Amino acid sequence: MNDSLKKSVMSGVKWLAISKIIIQLLRWGSTFWVIRQLNPNDYGIMAIAEIVISILVAINYLCIGNIIIRHKHISKSVMDTLFVFCLLIGLSLFLIQFIGASYFSTFYQTPEAKDVLQLLALAYLLECFNVRPLALMAKRLEFKKLAQIDLIAGILTPGSTIVAALYGLGYWSLAIGYIVHTLVRLIMSNYLCPSMLSIKWRYKRTYKLMKFGIQNSLSSAISQVGNSLDFIIGGALFSTNSIGIYQVGLQIAFIPLRKISPELKRLSFPAFCRISKDIKLVKAYYSKIIRLFSCIIFPVFWGLGFLAEEIITSVVTNKWIESAIIIQILCWALPFKLLNEISTTVLNALGRSDLILKNSITPTVILLLSIISLKSFDIQGLAFAWCVSIILSYIVLLYDIKKVLSLSKRSIFSLHIQAIISSTIMYFSLFIINLSIHFDGLYFIFINGFIGIAIYTFTTLIFNRNIIKEFKNLLIK
Repeated sequence: MNDSLKKSVMSGVKWLAISKIIIQLLRWGSTFWVIRQLNPNDYGIMAIAEIVISILVAINYLCIGNIIIRHKHISKSVMDTLFVFCLLIGLSLFLIQFIGASYFSTFYQTPEAKDVLQLLALAYLLECFNVRPLALMAKRLEFKKLAQIDLIAGILTPGSTIVAALYGLGYWSLAIGYIVHTLVRLIMSNYLCPSMLSIKWRYKRTYKLMKFGIQNSLSSAISQVGNSLDFIIGGALFSTNSIGIYQVGLQIAFIPLRKISPELKRLSFPAFCRISKDIKLVKAYYSKIIRLFSCIIFPVFWGLGFLAEEIITSVVTNKWIESAIIIQILCWALPFKLLNEISTTVLNALGRSDLILKNSITPTVILLLSIISLKSFDIQGLAFAWCVSIILSYIVLLYDIKKVLSLSKRSIFSLHIQAIISSTIMYFSLFIINLSIHFDGLYFIFINGFIGIAIYTFTTLIFNRNIIKEFKNLLIK
């Protein structure tokens, strides 16, 4: 990676990191506060509604944003045609969700989901005006502007959710937060990256670009259907209350992933697109990213799993205690989920949409079979199914990465093993310590957090001393 690109990426990391720290302090606080105010049935209703939303959002405007980012030169007429596609897709998604809301809510015997889905359908009409400005800012590596958008949305979204919850609006508070988030992004993105909107139709010139986007979108849709299978099937098997318990456990377990993954994709996709012609350079930086992130995410997720029960009881009260086991199960596999998303981002930057499609089908099939096989474990079976799907699909993906980047099995193994060893030692050391020393509540969380960091740092210095040098080089040079 040349110096100017590295400087741009590191500048982006700085701005996004600053904004994310502020946002997460607000969002985590508001998330836990809202969870305390609402009940499992409220979250169950939103979880049922999000089955439709997550699948339709996955169409992602045929990944037109990625098309704009990936191709260096796009004429104005083609750009205007892409905007027309966005309008048509946004209108289609709005109509599908608005009209289908009643049928869907009837199928899942959740009548409250109908009005929620019809309100949230408005987001598709708003979002189609965001695609071009957000993609252009990412393409130009204008991460400071993107961070400003995130910051304003990160303040107003939880603020609106809290106000709605204070007025006793229940599950509607979550829906209002969703609409506010989309509206803020619309206003801010077009303010920071204004452009003349015009309607043109140059289909023949746009077709080749759209082929890449359609394959990307199909992969995204299949992947999202796979990611929603737990709710699609679980919503029909279990009560709304049980689904709400599962939803909160899933939401808390996925907090690190959902906060890191979008920003990582936003930074890494444009950067890898720029060096995509140099496979050796892609290979070198892919290896570095996997090694560095493995060092961070394994202790974070496994530590979260260890602390899950005390976090639930201390932060969101005992009424959610059944969510703790969901967190504990999921956290064993979620590091591999983030590494999977890094790997697919690299394949996407290399234009391997065929492999992206393959690796969106694989986890979907595995998750479906796992849910069917483990449904006797009640709501916990959904979490076990996730773990099986994440780990097996990541192994399949690594086989493709190995071929595309000419990596050896030994080198792939070495990228992960040191972080796994240190995290395993940390986890079981905490388990043994807590057999003889007992803490409760926030004391348990803070003391075990401190001890866990100390043990992990010590074992990393023993087994993986070079990683410290890599972090220093990344931040200083």
